[in-house]
This record gives sequence, structure tokens and C-alpha cells, in this order.
Amino acid sequence: MVNFLLPITFFSKMYTYSLAEPLTMVAFPFFVCTIFYQLFCHPDRIKRIIPSKKAILISAFVWIEQLVVMLYSYSQVGENKVTWGLLHSPLNLAGWTIAIYIAWAVIRVCVMTEEDEKKLIKSALIGLTIYLLLVIFPQVLVTFHVQTLKSYVNGIASLFESHWQAHSGYNFYSHGSYVTTLNRVNGFEPEASYLANQLSVVYLPILIALAVSDYSLWEWAKQRNWLINLIFAFLVMSVLVLARTSTGIFAVVVAFALWLLWSKGKIRATVLSIAFVSFVGLILAYETIPAIHSTLNQFLFAKQGTDNRTGGTIALALTFLAHPLFGVGTGFTSYYIIQNMPEAFTHNFEYEHVYSQYGFPILSESLGWFASFGLVVMIPALFLLFKLVARSYLKTYRLNQQKVLMVDQKWDRTMHIAFITMIIMIAFSSIFIIRIYLWPYLLMFFFYREHLLRVEQELK
Repeated sequence: MVNFLLPITFFSKMYTYSLAEPLTMVAFPFFVCTIFYQLFCHPDRIKRIIPSKKAILISAFVWIEQLVVMLYSYSQVGENKVTWGLLHSPLNLAGWTIAIYIAWAVIRVCVMTEEDEKKLIKSALIGLTIYLLLVIFPQVLVTFHVQTLKSYVNGIASLFESHWQAHSGYNFYSHGSYVTTLNRVNGFEPEASYLANQLSVVYLPILIALAVSDYSLWEWAKQRNWLINLIFAFLVMSVLVLARTSTGIFAVVVAFALWLLWSKGKIRATVLSIAFVSFVGLILAYETIPAIHSTLNQFLFAKQGTDNRTGGTIALALTFLAHPLFGVGTGFTSYYIIQNMPEAFTHNFEYEHVYSQYGFPILSESLGWFASFGLVVMIPALFLLFKLVARSYLKTYRLNQQKVLMVDQKWDRTMHIAFITMIIMIAFSSIFIIRIYLWPYLLMFFFYREHLLRVEQELK
């Protein structure tokens, strides 16, 4: 079952808008069935999915804080169509809570050993390869006006593509799919930036770590493992650029910088060489290929249409500064963003006809967390995250000092590099938009945490 955990998350289509996003995807019933199947086969594993007292207390604290803040915000705002309301806000929070538990539980019952970890990573990369070949590359070709693939792209999009709710004059999928409507690559995600997050946060850290550590994950590749993983990583980076989103382009820069920091010797030299050749090739393509020229201008050098992102970020900051301790509660940020939106950034179609009428989304995730939950939740959450990162470094240091036959030190280093890289990529992506409560991010976070706990146990 572990082989299907990450590949199933590519199918991100939402089948209803009434519940929290993770519960509306096909991965949710699959994970629930997987948990029950594993417990049926291994009844003793049920103790592994019983939350600790600490986890229950933390969850109870967050819930009580949020319910109180929701009630307060509702008393100030009342019934308003730009908020989620007093019923839907707790429902969404409940959905996210369930998703966190299910992601944790499915990892706990499926990933027990080092061999299970390797199976998950292998299946994830095989799934990514199939996804690139059958979904992403055809979309890239469509953006370069290969008309014969339009019907194919629209066909698979009609089955699996996740859509936002459409409004009059505002529909990203009116021509059959996102890519044929906006000429940007999105996979099965609702927008290109969400595909960029998925690739840069979930998959790039794995590929970078495998290339840096020179781990032989693929037996058939023998001594060429590092080169295969290196080429695979650069291929994913190319997709991030071709997706035509500034999020993807900036993510490539951050990921490449991290890659150089982790690398040594021949791997660093090879990375720099390929990067230099790619950079020169990109300059030549920018000067000679109109599609590349327009892409880099539109999404990097001369990016326009940023009023809502800029204004929304300022408004979120003002919302947090006005409610620093407890935030405004899940589902109520939209009202306060609109109230605090600088007037200079409101003169655009998207704001006037969509955001101000139906609700303003969080366009800077990190500020959204602080504005929603406040310091009383965010400070402890960040403390727990930093503690986990510190434990990962300490675990790797102790492992290097000891001879533990039960632990593959090179594999542990690979997992450590991937985990730290993922955390940094999440921190970067949270400046913009990243739906961190979705399945691939939750699964990988708990996967790395499970590896940490397993190695710590072996070191005792």
C-alpha cells in the first residue's frame, strides 16, 4: 500500500465545495481504506495511531482558541458573504484537523522500516515520471501551440483537473482546461503556482538529496545514480520555469542555491556546469524564441497585475497587527483584508468583480497563518517545528559518531537533507500561496518525522 500513498495525491480534483479541500479529493477515502486494511492485517498497529496526550492537548488548545476567536469575529462582522460564516469556518477547521490526523495515521501504519521508506520514495519518483510524461509534457507542448494535443489535454482535464468556482467573466477553464485557457502549465492543480509548489516542496528536495548524497536508490543504475537524480532534478526545474509562474521561477533559484550549499566535490562541479550551460541556453532562448521571451518578461522581468497580491499582503499584515495575539479566526480573514486593502490597489477587475463580492483569498500564506491564528498559536507551532529541525541535526550528528548497524547512514543523510530542504522551500513558498494542509505536504512532513523517530529509537 505504501507504493500508492504519494502518487494518489496527484489526483487533486475537488468533488464538492462544501467541505475542506482535503476531504473532497479521492485521496481521502483511499487513505481511510488503507488505514483500515493495515489494521485488519496488523491489529497490533492500532496503538501506533492513538494520539499522545500532548497532541490531544495541543489540538484542544487550538480548537478552543479558534472557536472563541470565530465567535468574536462573527459578533463584529455578522453574516457576510465574503466570510465562511459561523458554520462553515468550524467545518473547514474540522476538515483540516481530520486531514492532519489521517495523513499522520496512514504514514504510521504503512511506513515501519527503512525498506518502507525507500519504497515510498521510489514509488513517488516513478509516479512523478508518469505524471510528467502523460500530463505535464503534453501541457508544455500545448503552451508552445502544438494544436494536436489540445483535445487530449482537455480530455484528461475534464476527468482529473481541480477547478476553482467560476464567476461571470472570471473562469480559468472556459476553453476546456487551465492550460488551453491561460496557456500556462498546471498539471491537475487549479493553478500553475500550485503545481510549482507541489514540485518544488515535495519532489525537488528528494531529488536534490539523492543527488547530493549519491545514494544508490535505483539498483539498475549502479554508479550512475547521482547523475540520473541530478538530471531528473534539472528536468523538474525546467518544468517549473516552463509552467509560466513567478512562484516556480523563484523556487528554482532557491532550490538551486540550497543544492549548491549541500553539494561537495564532483557533484557541486557538475551542478555548476549544468547550471551554467542552462543559463547560457536560457539567455539564447530569451533572445531567439518568442515564447520564452514573453514568458520571462510576463512572469519575471516585467510582471504586471500584482495589485491584489501586493494589496492583499499589506492588508493581511495590517489585520495581524490589529489582532496580534489571537488573530481573527479561520474563515474571517477575507472581511478584514477587504477592510484594510489600500485603495490604490483596488482598481482592477479581479478585485472589483470577484474578491470584493465573493471573498478575498489569502495570497501570502505565512501572513495568513498569523492573521488567522495569532501569536498564541503560531509561536508554539514554530517552536515545535524548530525543535523537530534541531532533533534532525542532532540525530544525524549522533549517527555519525556511532556505529549503528541497523541504520543506513547514507540513507539517513539523504532523508535529513530532503527534510531540511523541504522546510526551507515551504518557508519560501509561504511568502506567496501554498495550501500546506493538502495531502502531499502533510504526508511528506509526517514521513520525514517518522524517519526521525525511527532512527532516534535505534540510537537508544
